[in-house]
Amino acid sequence: MASSPIDIQNENVAVLPKKNLKSTKDHTYDRDWINQTNARPFLPSDRHILKKPITDHSCQKRLSKYNGIVNRMTPVQVDEELQKRQLSTNGEIEIRRLRLKHFYKAQITLGFESPMKMIEQHFEYIAVVDFEATCERNQGNNFPHEIIEFPIVLIDVRQQAIVDKFRSYCRPTIKPILSDFCTELTGIQQHQVDTAPTFPEVLRNVENWLNERHLLSSNKRRCGFATDGPWDFAKFLRLQCGFSSLTYPRWAKKWINVRKEFSNFYSVQRCGISRMLQSLGLVFDGRHHSGLDDSVNIARITIELIKDGCVILLNDGVRAADPKFIDLNSISDELQNVNDDDDDDNEAIVDND
Repeated sequence: MASSPIDIQNENVAVLPKKNLKSTKDHTYDRDWINQTNARPFLPSDRHILKKPITDHSCQKRLSKYNGIVNRMTPVQVDEELQKRQLSTNGEIEIRRLRLKHFYKAQITLGFESPMKMIEQHFEYIAVVDFEATCERNQGNNFPHEIIEFPIVLIDVRQQAIVDKFRSYCRPTIKPILSDFCTELTGIQQHQVDTAPTFPEVLRNVENWLNERHLLSSNKRRCGFATDGPWDFAKFLRLQCGFSSLTYPRWAKKWINVRKEFSNFYSVQRCGISRMLQSLGLVFDGRHHSGLDDSVNIARITIELIKDGCVILLNDGVRAADPKFIDLNSISDELQNVNDDDDDDNEAIVDND
């Protein structure tokens, strides 16, 4: 490993460093107390329990030293070190540097030679959701967006793979005729929504699908729901439940904001699906603004986060993204951006870490 300073000023780094990175929350718990409660079945098995992280001054000095060494490495040297540790060499150079730094941090603070294999994830499954909704090119602030596609892509966290999918179109009732703009944007055709069930039936089908996999039942597996940003649940699902006179689902009150998680873990500015994929060395698979295809690509980003050692936790919720604190119609501009490469400054408003 090179230890002498190496000039990296001329590297073409496309991902901008994130400003004012916030510290993560302490997720420790009293295991003895939990053993006496109903939460005991959800404790990790003993063989996966991590040592208490080492955070003394000596550890911090070693981390600082390693970080300095990684910063001085050439891209070729970074890739050589990643390959030695069986880590991915895909992605832009700053992502690769951070991947190596995260490995060193886990190795030093946890005391394992292969720390990525020892990291205990909170969830067994992650269900990725990305709705498509009715829209018009020049819609007003009070446009009644109705969900017209409800997809779910299920990730098995241990396998680090997509293992199941669900998709249903929904028939809108307030504005049953799709605009030409909506059809062009989403690829959803009028006949597909005309023959689809209305949202209340779709929601029942969704919950049946989840229950069949024991993701919502009393004997549930640990499953977290994930979206790209706050809008799918905080805006579209809340509006649709109001239109349909339905109680907002309990399972959607808190979720994993993948855009926020990606920004925090890789220390970059928040960006859209395509930009996150690009920074990881991946390309968008499918059609932009197809709900199912968007969900698949969000799932791919989530899997890369898991592989790189990110512990995926709930980080957003309806309270943080309440309509009283966020302009729900700001999504209109994003819907018109087919490349989904915007950098949403408005999302900082709902950051409650």
